[in-house]
Amino acid sequence: MSVSDAPSDPAAARRRRWLIALPFALIVVLGIGWSFAWTWSAERASAEIDAWIAREAAEGRTWNCANREFGGFPFRFELICNAPSVTFAGPAEWTARMSRAHAVAQVWNPRHIIAEFEGPSVLTETATGREITANWSLLQVSGVGREGRAERVSIAANDYTLAEGGTTVFSARHAELHVRHHPGEALGTLDIAFGFTGASGMALSTPQARTSGVAMAQAAALAAKSIDGEMQATLTQVPPFRTMPAAERLALWQQSGGRVNLQLARVTGGGGALSASGELGLDAQHRPDGRLDLAVVKAQPLFAAMAEAGLMPDFLANLAPAMMMAGMPTTVDGQKASSFPFAFRDGRVMLGVLPLGKIGPLY
Repeated sequence: MSVSDAPSDPAAARRRRWLIALPFALIVVLGIGWSFAWTWSAERASAEIDAWIAREAAEGRTWNCANREFGGFPFRFELICNAPSVTFAGPAEWTARMSRAHAVAQVWNPRHIIAEFEGPSVLTETATGREITANWSLLQVSGVGREGRAERVSIAANDYTLAEGGTTVFSARHAELHVRHHPGEALGTLDIAFGFTGASGMALSTPQARTSGVAMAQAAALAAKSIDGEMQATLTQVPPFRTMPAAERLALWQQSGGRVNLQLARVTGGGGALSASGELGLDAQHRPDGRLDLAVVKAQPLFAAMAEAGLMPDFLANLAPAMMMAGMPTTVDGQKASSFPFAFRDGRVMLGVLPLGKIGPLY
């Protein structure tokens, strides 16, 4: 009998079968372990959400969902909230309602949450029934947090509109807001950046403009002259984000020495631009205190574009030439401009060394 005809070694055959089966067994064990780990993490995440809702309620904000679904296995966590709402407690109670919220976090980075919201959102004042409606084609929120508190939040919206009483008072093709705790500073110091493109106001948004073909064509023509803007600022001594009246929040901010450091605010349209920078706060009598430096390039076309976009009264646009005469000649990005260095001290407003008048308490 030849060597090839000899019976194989049973022990070697068993070893080969184990070598083949071992990877599959490891995959099964890892899968079961991952399933248990994901389930435990999901239960923990759900408990954290409940704890966050409880903390929010203690701060005067009560969140609710018509029903809440949790999923996303195996590689992420997903929370779906149908008909979400939040009620802001206080003397003037408000409730905001949306259609649906869908939040997602990856298993390996649960601190970073991305959420999408379906509009419209309706903000209702309980006492009067007053309603303010916001709508959009896309609204995304991205947040990074630690120990139940947000460290950085970004909001982006496309085709955003804000309406009251059936009339749109503001709209923008795109808008973004970014807020973060200033690195290395106390929690009450925030960096804020805001920007929008294609903004327009009430002039484009009468109820007839939504149904009349002629009015819609006029709105489209005006939209081509709409306004873009951006703003970057740092706020210090921001009070805790619990529900409170605006006057109380401003008083706390003033008492703690809060300031607004405006690095840049810029509005462009019609080929012109208005930019601003400065530092402002409130004095003990609740009056503006600080400085604000404005610069305007091509004021007439800028103001005309803002008026046509519904963001400025017509009479102010007509006053542009006279207003520019009060400015000081300067240049911005190589273009001729007029500058307006405003100072606010002890209830007085100064334009350079020229006194303009007095200003009273803001609240």
